[in-house]
Amino acid sequence: MAEKNKLIIENAIKLFSTNSISSTSIQDIATESGISKGAFYLHFKSKDALVVAIIDYYSDLITSCIQKNDYDELVPREQYNLKLTDLFESILKHKDFILVQMKDPSIPLTDEMKSSLKRLNYKMTQFHQNYLTELYGEQIKPILWDLTLIIDGLFHSYLKFLIHAPVVEIRTLVPYILERVDSIVEGLKPEDALLKEEQVAAVLSDFFEVDDSISVSDTLNEIRNVIKESEKKDELYVSIDMLEEESQKTQPRVPIIQGMLLNLHNEPVLRSLIQRLVTHYQLNDSLFND
Repeated sequence: MAEKNKLIIENAIKLFSTNSISSTSIQDIATESGISKGAFYLHFKSKDALVVAIIDYYSDLITSCIQKNDYDELVPREQYNLKLTDLFESILKHKDFILVQMKDPSIPLTDEMKSSLKRLNYKMTQFHQNYLTELYGEQIKPILWDLTLIIDGLFHSYLKFLIHAPVVEIRTLVPYILERVDSIVEGLKPEDALLKEEQVAAVLSDFFEVDDSISVSDTLNEIRNVIKESEKKDELYVSIDMLEEESQKTQPRVPIIQGMLLNLHNEPVLRSLIQRLVTHYQLNDSLFND
């Protein structure tokens, strides 16, 4: 992201958290950023476009925490513990974004804003579900959605409290939350599930932007069909084959997947298909935006 765009975004978040979005003018943001109102429009075409950029900025912040590979050599519980710790610390460091939502909870959302938030919801849900399955095994599948909402609720409830009263050490809090989840898993039986898979599937599109009807394998086959007449098909097939190989692993290597998708992303005709995989693997969207 360009430094000037980042400066405008950070100043806008600060103003929005103090005055609300509706009470903050573009002139206010321009003045705070040390630019003219006309110069603002060189970076963002409207206040709505700026709000979309803020959501994406926040999403990238979260994505960088949950996808970092610094802990890949550790066991899944330690990975989850450290990534949740990083996530808490990073969000609290940028707490003005949460304060914006608290101050202005009924922001009129454009379709683009809704889409950005749905993608973020999907990334966070996949993050929790992947680690919950790693920690407790396939036997928790019947209660996976209940567990996902429980841990997400604990995370956000403590987060909102700590924004106003930072009285608990994050490195003490995260293990505490995971121990409470241990107790919940121990006490829940598959027949206790409130949210069945079929119930969630019926309303999935209301919360997430994802097409679960198309698998990774199906998407890769579609890509093969699209490029079969391309002069560069042999070169592109190498990337596709590596993606297929990684997709079949229990723990696909995110850097390999990201690199192969970036190779394919150079072909404009493939970009909508690539986006499916970017979403599926919770990759940083900004890397795939021109």
